[in-house]
Amino acid sequence: MTNKGKHASRSPGTFYRDLVIMILGILVVGALVFLILYLIAESPDTGPSTTTTTQVTTTTSPDDVTTTEGQDTTSTTTVTTTTVPVRPPGEVTVIVLNSVGLDGAAGRLTSDLDAAGYQTITPDNYQPEQTPSRIWFREGFAPEASVLLEFVPGAVVEALPDDTVGEGADVVIVLGTGYEE
Repeated sequence: MTNKGKHASRSPGTFYRDLVIMILGILVVGALVFLILYLIAESPDTGPSTTTTTQVTTTTSPDDVTTTEGQDTTSTTTVTTTTVPVRPPGEVTVIVLNSVGLDGAAGRLTSDLDAAGYQTITPDNYQPEQTPSRIWFREGFAPEASVLLEFVPGAVVEALPDDTVGEGADVVIVLGTGYEE
């Protein structure tokens, strides 16, 4: 009789030998992948750099000319911060408008500003009522408007929303709810 359809039996140790080879193969491949990723991450080239080659000519005297060619230089960007000085009070014109109906409040604040050296315009009323007080500035007068917060603590400093308000003034102070003298 023939052994048709039956497999020949293997020795009992071959299964475990093949299993160990497969596990070792997986570990070796994993270690190689980890090593490659580690080397890429530790590469000293961490990003693009700007390198330019320039020709530098230095003249020390009419008869002696020194030339250096092919010198590598790295470009550097320098950020400069410019601080705009705040104008003195005598160069700032202010008008105070009252939007909350506190009798005489705009006049009293105008007197305080005048005593501090600001150029002032006659105070007036303003509608609608503002919540909270506002310090509106014309273009170029934002630093001066921020300084005026000492006179109106808690006010919001903003660009002037309507050029027809406070004509002739660089800064418009609108007394709103919450204003305390």
